[in-house]
Amino acid sequence: MAGSSFAAKKKKGTASAVKKTPKRPKSVRDPKQPKSARSTAGSEANSTAAEDASDEDDESDNGPYCICRGPDDHRWMICCERCEDWFHGECVHIGKDVGESLIEKFICPNCTTDNLVTIYKKTCTLGSCRKAARLTQSPPSVFCSDEHAQIWWERMLTRLPKARAKAALSDELSQEEFMALLSSDLATIDGDGSWTLRAPFSGKPSEVNGDVTEEEKEYLDRKANARFKLAEETLLCQKMITLVEMVQERRRAAISAGRIAEDICGYDHRLDSICARDAFAAFVKSPEGEVIFQASKVDDPLGEGDEVRGMCERKRCKIHSGWHKMLLLAVKHQIKEMADQAAEVGEDERILREAAEERWRRRQAERNWVEVIEE
Repeated sequence: MAGSSFAAKKKKGTASAVKKTPKRPKSVRDPKQPKSARSTAGSEANSTAAEDASDEDDESDNGPYCICRGPDDHRWMICCERCEDWFHGECVHIGKDVGESLIEKFICPNCTTDNLVTIYKKTCTLGSCRKAARLTQSPPSVFCSDEHAQIWWERMLTRLPKARAKAALSDELSQEEFMALLSSDLATIDGDGSWTLRAPFSGKPSEVNGDVTEEEKEYLDRKANARFKLAEETLLCQKMITLVEMVQERRRAAISAGRIAEDICGYDHRLDSICARDAFAAFVKSPEGEVIFQASKVDDPLGEGDEVRGMCERKRCKIHSGWHKMLLLAVKHQIKEMADQAAEVGEDERILREAAEERWRRRQAERNWVEVIEE
């Protein structure tokens, strides 16, 4: 089990590790012959039937294990960290996906006390995701992946009201205000498209604004507008990633429902505008695009609930081969390019502001003099 303390224990016939040898003594016997050898043994097999039956009782796979004291019938099992006994997941109400991904330390019902309980990992903050958050990585994250972090941010942004719909006395940020905040000096965009926001007024107060010339102010305004546009385009790229993931989720749901096979392409025609920013921006503002991003779900384009309508249903489609991976890589490359451009713009602003600050310091030093008056 990934990340769990019992991941190294290998268990025969299950996804977990081999059960430890039962504490009761085992009779010493020869290895079992293959079925073909036993079938040709004839009367010899009949003469040793009783002995074989006795040996079968001593097989480790026949238990007893679990609270049901049953055998290992090749159902998924999990090991208790205290008593080291094995338990069927069904008997302790733990699914295989949860046991292998989200349990840090399993304590069986027999060993559970007020101070000794099963320890679970924190799940990804994105709703419906059953994977563990990357709390132990550097830097730590409450999401299982960067993609889920961006999807969560995207969903949070769509919940904000637009400026024209915002109540006059509401203190809730609108989408436009939030975008302006991202484009300010308080926010930075990393190479992977993630957003970092520092607390306002946490830095030293700026005392050099009065020392910036009108020409420099115009220059800084142009740079600020350039960063704002890059932030808007980055947000648009995040919506592209969200749409690709939603189409992939619909394809997986159709496979799970038995509507299509694993080798079906599943490409959706609504992905045609991915990487074309103007065309995709028009799609986002269209009625269909607004419905998709508000519901965070790609559905039947005709609205009749068909699980596969709009998908490419070719087997091993060569036209759209590897569409999911290729589209994500293309969009992330665009995000990285815009992040590099934003870094260049920010560097230009930093150089100008440092020059203005140095001028301000020199002027302050020039005023720092003492006049000595002789008596």
